[in-house]
Amino acid sequence: MNPLLIANWKMHYGPIKAGGWVRAFRRERLPKDVDIAVAVPHVSLAAARASLGRASIPSLAAQDVFWEQDGPYTGEVSASMLEEFGVQYCLVGHSERRNHLDESNDMVAKKAAALQKQGIVPVICVGETAAQFKKKETNKVLRQQTTAAIAKLDKESKIPFVFAYEPIWAIGSGKACPSQRAREAHEVIRGVIVKKMDKTIAGNTKILYGGSVDPNNISEYITTTGIDGALVGGASLDPRVFGLLCRTAVPS
Repeated sequence: MNPLLIANWKMHYGPIKAGGWVRAFRRERLPKDVDIAVAVPHVSLAAARASLGRASIPSLAAQDVFWEQDGPYTGEVSASMLEEFGVQYCLVGHSERRNHLDESNDMVAKKAAALQKQGIVPVICVGETAAQFKKKETNKVLRQQTTAAIAKLDKESKIPFVFAYEPIWAIGSGKACPSQRAREAHEVIRGVIVKKMDKTIAGNTKILYGGSVDPNNISEYITTTGIDGALVGGASLDPRVFGLLCRTAVPS
């Protein structure tokens, strides 16, 4: 499988800057053996799509979704709406939403299922807090979050799902999780998928790492067995830096 790199702008870049970022990034020399996506705010999806035109790199991703298809849910955006923009991936359960907006495991599961049903690949974020890390509860938390997230997914669906392990204590801290520890966390996540679904699905599921990823450490993560890519935050805001990160992801 090609590594998957997803730029997550978080709450940055409205339509004007989003279009400029996409146009600048498309001028970068991008590797053919790496899958690339960019997760933009909902208000910038149209601008990003317009700037992409017919180009397939990067793929368009959204940062969140609501689990119902329509109805009296003011301010929410459904999977069918995202599909109209040509969105191929969508983040669910990002730690910032779990922490700041009290998103529960059940909410994350319903969002992932709604995306899969609509034909959009859910990128399910899981990870432990600093307190849980200090108490050595990482594996317990990952098992709970992963089990809950896949509970509503259709194992017979042709639409894959992606997991992103993001230790909350590493996000935006400049202190990336050691690659060996990240590998162990990925093994826990994959083990749950084997147990709850099957070995084939687990083997075909990409598991990314997210948390202070930059051009200096991306190669180490990608070449570590079991890590299939990265969810990139701050280092993705500059299209040239993210382009460099994409080029250095897999050593030639």
